[in-house]
Amino acid sequence: MSRLPLVGPKGLDAEQKAFWEYIVTGPRGASLREPLTSLPGPFNPWMQIPSFGRVAAEMGERLRFRSVLPGKLRELAILTTGVHWKAEFEFWAHARAARAEGLPDSVIEALQAGTAIPYEDDLQRLIHTAAKELVETGRPRTDLVEQLANALGWPAVVELVALVGFYCMVSFTLNAFDVALPDGVAPIWNR
Repeated sequence: MSRLPLVGPKGLDAEQKAFWEYIVTGPRGASLREPLTSLPGPFNPWMQIPSFGRVAAEMGERLRFRSVLPGKLRELAILTTGVHWKAEFEFWAHARAARAEGLPDSVIEALQAGTAIPYEDDLQRLIHTAAKELVETGRPRTDLVEQLANALGWPAVVELVALVGFYCMVSFTLNAFDVALPDGVAPIWNR
């Protein structure tokens, strides 16, 4: 159960209403379950400061929907971040997105279980290792950054760092306010 009140579509001030509409009519809207009584994930907490919520949602939209990283690699980095922080909602939501991007269930299940990842290729290994080093130490090794830059280009490396940082913030929001999983979805980790 969330530590914050769930903010529904009624009784919103003008700024909250604009943020609500931005979320439900934007690219995330198609995946929202109806009837919508509150915004899922980090969006309900962000309704407390809708101007921040809008900026954060726009950054997330840029990182997810206009990424320079291929979808499978992007979602692998997001899942790696969610696993590190044991952010239940994030892992649940992005496991679905990862499957839609073609990341194999074997990789998703290994991340969830904390077992060896059966990478499909070296790029997956590089992305996972870099994301893991970022969440654990705040910086990936220099040789790893150079390998990523050689394989994907510097824009992808910069975006990977921003992506992991952004999803750390999302994980903190989800965990700090005990954002609930959808009804009928069982938790993954015992915290």
